[in-house]
Amino acid sequence: MEREFYINSTRGYAAMLGQYKAMHEQLGTARFLPNHDINKGIVYDIKPEYGKGTIQIYNLLGNVMLLVYDFVFSEDIITVFDLAEDYFEIEYCIDGCMFIEEEKAGDTCFGPNNLSISLSQDMKGTIKRCAGQKYQGISITANKHALSSYFGSAGIGIWHDTIEKLGDQLRSEYYLGLSTPPEIGNIFLQIFNCRLPVKSRTLFYESKVMEVFSLIVSDEMIKCEGCEIIALSPYELRKIKEIPQMLLEQPFELPNLLTLAEILVINPKKLTKGFKRVYGDTIYNYHRKFSLQRASAMLLDTEKSINEISYEIGYSSPSNFCAAFKKQYGVTPLKYREASLLRNVE
Repeated sequence: MEREFYINSTRGYAAMLGQYKAMHEQLGTARFLPNHDINKGIVYDIKPEYGKGTIQIYNLLGNVMLLVYDFVFSEDIITVFDLAEDYFEIEYCIDGCMFIEEEKAGDTCFGPNNLSISLSQDMKGTIKRCAGQKYQGISITANKHALSSYFGSAGIGIWHDTIEKLGDQLRSEYYLGLSTPPEIGNIFLQIFNCRLPVKSRTLFYESKVMEVFSLIVSDEMIKCEGCEIIALSPYELRKIKEIPQMLLEQPFELPNLLTLAEILVINPKKLTKGFKRVYGDTIYNYHRKFSLQRASAMLLDTEKSINEISYEIGYSSPSNFCAAFKKQYGVTPLKYREASLLRNVE
């Protein structure tokens, strides 16, 4: 079985929000957060006939909508979209997957640690969330003309001069989902795991949205600054995107660069430059940061010991893991976990 919903922004942003509301009200039962302005936050508990889980919605500064997804549907849910150029959305997948198909950009399985940024053009396509497939993610949705308040004194021009000036291929890659640098992915994890008192939660989310924008812009500037433009074939791009998962699966036997190039059948020089263009960092620096990001998530979401976590991400010595974690996050793993537990006490 499948159920289709239609989202169309060509009649204006307000009309589109009404369509989203109708969709959420059909799928879930509304529940307002305690001690929270009903105009600022609402939770939809997925109705049993459609599955289980929640969709949290927060209305932020500038009429920006933050959605926190954590659900499993019992039937395929298909969203057919027809969006005007002034529609803006960033989506980050924490776990699970969904299928995106767009007329011009193509199609993809959008999965863990993927970041999608809407194209600066009219878009038509479908999003399919499959029955029985968990999905956890964060969406930032807005009319893009209302985003200027999130760019402070730098002005929204910095976004137009970086992301929106990328070539068509890179814009399509961004839309279909590039793997996310650890420092950006960690912000989305903080949003997903936020347990601040509800009255201060909106302010926290607004600050994190601003941080996400600044890091995305900075990351693209770093990629472009002084770097020669590397043209990647679809095969090369696909193989480069396999590297982070390959390294995670064998943390104690990381292949060297030449071995990686042989496995992926890519020229070593093109492999290193292509990886840096896609991820903004060297292969092994990215792997180290991404592994520590996984560790930070396990500290928050599991009861595994620090020794178990350090071994799982490839550190044979817990003391080396603790030193690397403190260098990355400014606190030890134990302090990081304790601070999270304190935040959870509302």
